[in-house]
Amino acid sequence: MARRRFAQVLVLSGLLAAAFGARAQPDVHSITPLDIRILRPASVVPATNGRHLVFEALISNFSPVPLTLSAVRLGTAAQPAALARIEGTALADLLSRPGRPAGEGQPPVTLIQGNTFATALFDLPLGGDTQVADLQLALTIAPFKPGLPDTTLNTAVAVPVDGSQPLVVSAPVAGTGWVAFNGLSATSIHRTTLMVVDGQARVPERYAIDFMKLTGDGREFSGDQARNESWPGYGQAVLAVADGVVESVRDGLPDNVPGQPPAQKVTLDTIAGNQVILRLKAGAYAAYAHLIPGSIPVRPGQAVHQGQVLGRLGNSGQSDAPHLHFQMGDRGHIAAADGLPFVFDAFALLGVVADTAAADAGGAWTPSQAPQPRHGQLPAENAVIGF
Repeated sequence: MARRRFAQVLVLSGLLAAAFGARAQPDVHSITPLDIRILRPASVVPATNGRHLVFEALISNFSPVPLTLSAVRLGTAAQPAALARIEGTALADLLSRPGRPAGEGQPPVTLIQGNTFATALFDLPLGGDTQVADLQLALTIAPFKPGLPDTTLNTAVAVPVDGSQPLVVSAPVAGTGWVAFNGLSATSIHRTTLMVVDGQARVPERYAIDFMKLTGDGREFSGDQARNESWPGYGQAVLAVADGVVESVRDGLPDNVPGQPPAQKVTLDTIAGNQVILRLKAGAYAAYAHLIPGSIPVRPGQAVHQGQVLGRLGNSGQSDAPHLHFQMGDRGHIAAADGLPFVFDAFALLGVVADTAAADAGGAWTPSQAPQPRHGQLPAENAVIGF
């Protein structure tokens, strides 16, 4: 019966080929045990340091045999490495291994043990006129048994591209001297944090920014570092970035002591501290985290307008110093959402904090350039800006 059914399929295929024209060459396929999944369509995001191509790939080894990645290619079918060929140290930097124990003695991150996985966090610079379409991602693996060629190529997989433009919003805070800590990059703690919520792996903080205000002489704090009031951003107004409706509010959580563990146990409910989530007309959600308890004047269901005060910048939740965590997502929860790209309509770029360790220790940052007006961009990691 099975042979007859297969024969029937072959006969039907022959009839279809006769009707529509037979393919001159069959598709070329390859068998490797690596499965490549793109977590979210790639986005092109204009930032203060150029255009970025941003997406993640989950690479799973479905065999019991350890496999070593030796190169990654990103391009098109006609030009497989048109955008990037990544190998060596750059390949190790590209990869992340969620759940892998830290410390010395671990195998190289490029070695994917049997029945395990790795994530590739792409944040590639694009030239001003580079067009992104028909993207394909392919992997090269080193020989894993005798008799194989020097390298084995995995069949390229398509990388979907989000053709829409990032959402344009206004400033979430006012004034100058704001540092975009943990902003857009492939290595920030926001980008490298994958969260599995409701059975789905997401990157909710993909484009998130920790806004921290500097003092007039370029320091993170002035006076007693352990007092929230010593940090110039503490108590600053947090503003609606667009017209919208308040989706949810969380209040009543205590502020932390700077430099000390959170005063409240960190859970999915308390991780953002006192927070406001705003549902925008564009269908995206703006999340504001770590606000001062009792400072939130808005309530769920309330319509708000661009520039309206939503609360005051604080130090609640999973936070070790006063700052505003701001992000955009596709759902009304700060963790059970996938991060969406956005840009600010206008701001001034003052420079970049090159040595964050020195800044955290109380060192002064000084601008290295005159303020540069920027429009329709996202501040890159550690950029210093003014609204």
